Amino acid sequence: MKQLLVILMLALAWPAAAWQDGLPKTVKEIRQRYAEAHQAIAQMDENGVHNQVTLVVQRNMPASGLRTVTLTCYFEEYQDEDEEMAGNMDYLPFFLTSRSNIAVWVDYEEYLFDPMSGNPIFIFLQRDTEDGGKDETRYYFGPDGLISENIKGERVMSSGAAYQAAIHLRDSMIEKMSY
Repeated sequence: MKQLLVILMLALAWPAAAWQDGLPKTVKEIRQRYAEAHQAIAQMDENGVHNQVTLVVQRNMPASGLRTVTLTCYFEEYQDEDEEMAGNMDYLPFFLTSRSNIAVWVDYEEYLFDPMSGNPIFIFLQRDTEDGGKDETRYYFGPDGLISENIKGERVMSSGAAYQAAIHLRDSMIEKMSY
């Protein structure tokens, strides 16, 4: 009976241990997490639970007109474990989108974050080109940094700059949510 209990405990603990094992190590694992993030967002919509913050900034730019930037951050809420902050919630972004347009040009970005570490694991960057096409760049990050990159057209942004942009946007959104 004790052996059965030990086996059962190990079987139940394995998925949690695997999840906490850290950042994904392959593009396939990252794509799976991307699909899971989209499922979580769809589930939020179905349940009427909107753990998201959307910021819209509009600014009139000289010689080009109105520029609109829309940032949407999807997040999970966690009870703060710090005794001094008991009752407060921590917000951990897991998916962030950015869409900006100026005149007829559109830039679109997606950032997928690891739910345990908060580090970016996937970044998608897309921008309009002068000839009416689109440049696209995809970066996949693992525990040791960049795993893979996929570039269609011209490189939109370097992997290092994209990673830093993801961190900056994540931290800015956390600051906005912690009012």
